[in-house]
Formats: sequence, C-alpha cells, structure tokens
Amino acid sequence: MSFAHEALICAAGRRGDHTTADMARRLGVPYLTVYRWVTGRNTPGPAGLAAIERTYGLTAAALFSRTAAA
Repeated sequence: MSFAHEALICAAGRRGDHTTADMARRLGVPYLTVYRWVTGRNTPGPAGLAAIERTYGLTAAALFSRTAAA
C-alpha cells in the first residue's frame, strides 16, 4: 500500500490551505509532521489519520491505495 499524499494536498487546497504551515495549523499537528506526510517521507498514524478525516473529510481508505504487483 502507498500513501496518496497528493489527495491530502488537493483536499487541503480545496479548504484554502495552500502551504504546509496552513495544513499543520488547521490539523493541529507540528509543521514537520505535515511536511513529512506531503513529501512522502512518513505516513500518518492513527491520530494523524483521525485529524485528516475530521479536518478534510478524507478517510484512510482514500489515502492509502494498493499498488498492483508487477
């Protein structure tokens, strides 16, 4: 499974959050945490996923996709 950070960025943009700092402020998490999510370095844990769903309406199912094996 891979984390669809593009979906998070798009959902944030629709709410008017165009920077990582805007997203961090609205989500109530540290800037560096959101930076790592949007760059694909880390994926959100349960608390982060709950904040994303509550704030942007994205479920875990929408944020994680299964990649087909070659």
